[in-house]
Amino acid sequence: MARSAAVSAFGVFLVLGVLTASLGASLPFLRERFGAAHEVGRVVSAYNLGALAATVGIGLLGRRLNVRAAPPVLLGVFAAGAAGMAVSPGWAGYLGCAAVTGIGYGGLALTLNTAFARGFAGNSVVMVNRLNAVFGIGAMLGPLAAGAVGHTDIRLLALAAAVCALPCFLVGRAGAVLAVPEAEPSPEDAGQGGQRVRVGLELLPFLLVGLVYAGMETSIGTWQSTQLVRDGWTTQAATTAASGFWAGMAIGRLVVPQLTRRLPGRTTLPGYLAAALAALLLAAVPHLAVVAYPLAGLAMAPVLPTLIAWVSGVAEVPQQATSVLTLCCMLGNAVVPAVVGALGGSGGAVVIPLVLAGACLLCLGLAGWLRVARR
Repeated sequence: MARSAAVSAFGVFLVLGVLTASLGASLPFLRERFGAAHEVGRVVSAYNLGALAATVGIGLLGRRLNVRAAPPVLLGVFAAGAAGMAVSPGWAGYLGCAAVTGIGYGGLALTLNTAFARGFAGNSVVMVNRLNAVFGIGAMLGPLAAGAVGHTDIRLLALAAAVCALPCFLVGRAGAVLAVPEAEPSPEDAGQGGQRVRVGLELLPFLLVGLVYAGMETSIGTWQSTQLVRDGWTTQAATTAASGFWAGMAIGRLVVPQLTRRLPGRTTLPGYLAAALAALLLAAVPHLAVVAYPLAGLAMAPVLPTLIAWVSGVAEVPQQATSVLTLCCMLGNAVVPAVVGALGGSGGAVVIPLVLAGACLLCLGLAGWLRVARR
């Protein structure tokens, strides 16, 4: 991949992280701007619905998608939607533009992850991790940005996202990577083992790992502060301390892949999950959760980028396989936190980390199945 395309992709992911993470923090300001009568939480749903639509569309198009044109078009869609959010005087227009922005976000996240997974040969896992680490940095900055501009006009944040996205137009060169047909990989070259797979039963182990992992990551973000409150923390302190998990995720995506870059995904993936399992069990020890969750984030950070790089390297149509994997991750984000809440939401402080550890153990078992299936 061209250096200019890679740098632009990092810039795009930083902007995506800031805007995506700022939406939740923006809700009180949106209520002030548009009135308490509106269900402002729908803006998050509209944004994610747009992302889901883009993911489904790319998956259905498969080889018919013009992959060279996709990144710049999606960047334009994102910038146009964000600009629309910035100038919308009414709630309905703001909500519609949020959905358009989500289409750009979902499409860019999918196509650029796939391009990085294919565009750096043996260094693909490291580069996908770096790309998602930049998103994580943006996600940490998003709520801070919302707080900084919210009392002036929260729509300024969307305007800033649109303006900052436009200079990243060289991201269009990433489409050239997706347009190049790949030769049949050898286990030694890909480091993953096995022959190419189609979107079907052969892809099932990848999809199940992605579903459970993504749901587990979202569940930790959703329930860790609840555990800390039950452990005696104030609500404000627990919310602040919960950012340690996301900091661990960002650091882990930068550091851990550098240490394991010479190992194949079928070896590192179970190792990451085993370390995360140990950290989640540590979180069940009274007063150690505040340390254990950042350690869990550090261990879990490379899991999804490694999975994306692996499936992109062995799939016949990488962008289609990555699209299906992303859909399963979205399903996990919706289902697993609800299951964790049903099992541990009303129990004591120790119940939540034990339920999370159970989910991690299931994910570890699925990763073991994947390792055997791809020998």
